[in-house]
Amino acid sequence: MSNRPNYGSKSAPRPRPAAESVPIWQRPIVWIGALVVVAAIGAAAIAATGSDDEPAVDQTAYAELLGTPLPRLAEPDTSVGTPAPGIEGTTMAGESIEFTSGDGTARLVGFFAHWCPVCQREVPVVVDWLSNRQMPAGVEILAVSTSVDPDGQNYPPSSWFERENWPTSVIRDTSESDLATGFGLPGYPYWVAIDAAGNVAARVSGALDPTGLDALLAVITPAAGAEE
Repeated sequence: MSNRPNYGSKSAPRPRPAAESVPIWQRPIVWIGALVVVAAIGAAAIAATGSDDEPAVDQTAYAELLGTPLPRLAEPDTSVGTPAPGIEGTTMAGESIEFTSGDGTARLVGFFAHWCPVCQREVPVVVDWLSNRQMPAGVEILAVSTSVDPDGQNYPPSSWFERENWPTSVIRDTSESDLATGFGLPGYPYWVAIDAAGNVAARVSGALDPTGLDALLAVITPAAGAEE
């Protein structure tokens, strides 16, 4: 009887090759090690260059209130008829912006927080309202992005305003929301109407529909209230 193994018989299975005889590229440990190296390189690259989700611009920035701060909005609003502060700061586009009260321009200044559900509903309403009317001469509409929270919905706010096609300048508030506090904000959204003489004409907290926006505009440009 032959002593050679019968490789064709079920009772004598072909022996597996010894580990040292398997080509190195077929060994599982080699593939696992390669994947670990690739993952480590990728993590290092992200750490060095930053995540793709990082905003292209800082969402808060230096900003200064020019003038006397307004008291927090309450009823009755004792600030109506008193001088409104101005603003020095930068926009989401990185441009410097500055205005002082009494420079001959009437303004509606809206304060919005990207995480605020009411703001999220109001911004598209304002965008549509602005697209369907011609602003009277000497009137400026501005937005202030405030109360920025990296963990909040719609962060970064720069992308949020861009998605909503906000058509006017968006001013960046400080990380401490100094502008919002200086204009007496009690909650979001918040509007301050400033007449051409630089005085507070009205302050409103809460959502406004197009009729409410028309009424707010009419306070600083009475003749424009009936225009379409």
